[in-house]
Amino acid sequence: MKNNRLRITSNNLLFLFTIIALIGIYSCNQSKTTDKTNDNFEKLKIKFNIHTKSSDLLLKWFDNQSDTITKEIIEQPGTQIMAGVVENTLPQNELPTFFDELKNFSVNDSLKPDPYGLRLAWFQRDESSLLLNKIKEYNFQGEAVERIMPYIPTDYPLDVTCNVYFVLTGWEWGDAMVREITKTDNHYRVTEQGEPVIIVNLSIITKLYGDDIDKLLNDNISNTMSHELFHFVFAEYQKVSSFWKNNRDTTKIGQLVEIIQNEGIAHYISHNQKQNLIKNYNTSNELKEHEKKAFKQLDIAVKQLLNSELSEQEKDDILMKSNAGRYWDKFGAIAGKFMVYHIEKKYGEQAIKQSLSKGAYYFLELYNKVQSENPTLPILPKELKKRIKH
Repeated sequence: MKNNRLRITSNNLLFLFTIIALIGIYSCNQSKTTDKTNDNFEKLKIKFNIHTKSSDLLLKWFDNQSDTITKEIIEQPGTQIMAGVVENTLPQNELPTFFDELKNFSVNDSLKPDPYGLRLAWFQRDESSLLLNKIKEYNFQGEAVERIMPYIPTDYPLDVTCNVYFVLTGWEWGDAMVREITKTDNHYRVTEQGEPVIIVNLSIITKLYGDDIDKLLNDNISNTMSHELFHFVFAEYQKVSSFWKNNRDTTKIGQLVEIIQNEGIAHYISHNQKQNLIKNYNTSNELKEHEKKAFKQLDIAVKQLLNSELSEQEKDDILMKSNAGRYWDKFGAIAGKFMVYHIEKKYGEQAIKQSLSKGAYYFLELYNKVQSENPTLPILPKELKKRIKH
């Protein structure tokens, strides 16, 4: 009986020691994860400035189209930035100014072109107004930031101020974007180099994603902000990174490769695309067909960009199509999104982060290694494979 008690006591002690050891291991792992997270938050600090006045004034103008409000609208930075995007994107011949659009606005003139989306803004004004009120109270430091944290390199500390302009008008394919601006003579212009800002068009978002305001805010706006915030922060990182300052390929092919990496990651981490691919890629023929189509279009685009008979404008149009238009038609972004999935599945998040510090060709090199071990995956275009290190 005594021996039995000793055995029971020994077993209990062994069980207790095992539990303590497991708790210790778990705590150690948790500590490592927490340390990594804290390191990310210490190295990356983001402050948001949210701008909505141009939208507030336009909603007021829809109720009372006075000259005074019109003048105020035109003077707003959000309006000037939005109009600058349209003017830089659309052909200039016969493109009216936004001021002219306001002066000549008629909701019933459906045959008239709507280059600034003013008519769309009118039709979506009720939903946009409700969403705008929610946005003013929203904490953008939450999920929108957390989604990008695992991917931003920490070799350079970043302390960024992110100005976000929520507008109701703009380019028809521009639901959200990052642009650089310069203020000259008290006017904001969209320029190649300047201060980066985020522009979000609420009229397009409410049109595309429905009128459930809470869902629009917590799903669409939050994910859209993650997407654009990644571009914003990565652009700031590139400005301080010695690699990016000294190793950028500014050729058309180089620009396309950067789109593949930059847009691929942004598309992957937003709108639940990461979760969707993890859950459904192996069982979804539809996803694999989209992937094949994107790689096929990518191959064609690479050949076109290397074709000396095409003009610079034609090549610029190809680059724009690689990341603008209907979702699945953005072949550069979509091919890149699938590459991110395969790289992360094989090597983990750390590999994606490392690619951001080592460049877009290193990103392709990682995918090429994954594809060489899994021949069922789409192959990189030959001209791109020539440009990466093996």
